[in-house]
Amino acid sequence: MSIEKVEELVLRKARGEADALLAEAQQQAQQRLQQAETDVRRRNQEEVERYRRGLQEEADRELAARTTEHNRELLVERNRLLGEVRQKAEARIAQRPQPQYRQWLAQQLRQLTDTKEGELLCRGDDREIIAGLLKDLAGQGVSLSLTLSSEELQAAGGFVVRCPEYDVDVTLERQLRALWPDVLPEVANRLFGQPGNGSGQDENDQ
Repeated sequence: MSIEKVEELVLRKARGEADALLAEAQQQAQQRLQQAETDVRRRNQEEVERYRRGLQEEADRELAARTTEHNRELLVERNRLLGEVRQKAEARIAQRPQPQYRQWLAQQLRQLTDTKEGELLCRGDDREIIAGLLKDLAGQGVSLSLTLSSEELQAAGGFVVRCPEYDVDVTLERQLRALWPDVLPEVANRLFGQPGNGSGQDENDQ
């Protein structure tokens, strides 16, 4: 075989190996490019998702804050309305019809038969009424060891008995406070369409 043919064979083989190496390099480069594109898309998607979650969390916090403030405002307004109802009830009690009020006072005095000696405080307008009731009860055999105090009671009505060891509060305000928790659910239901809950308790503690 001539030297020319040998050179031709060597060149052909070298060219084939070079072409194979080039093809392999191109394939690897294409694979790396595709992987790089995949990584970029994944990172972009993750970044977009983080941004979306951040926006959603911020929106959720804002909504929670607004809801809390709205509920607080509703609670304040609810208690204000319940307070107005209670004040109106107290005002109506203060304008009580005399016959019914006198009868109520007599019933409360009768319940003091087990009370020890004490001093009875009442409104100036009620002194004459209560004095007459005590006299009537004594005539009926109901003896009460009570002394009318010269001190005037600051109340819408009723009386307070001061005993050596304790006081007996029979004022109209005290009666209303005792009844308020029982009537509050119905009042709240008529005002707001649902039974009273914690807000009623808040107003009741005022």
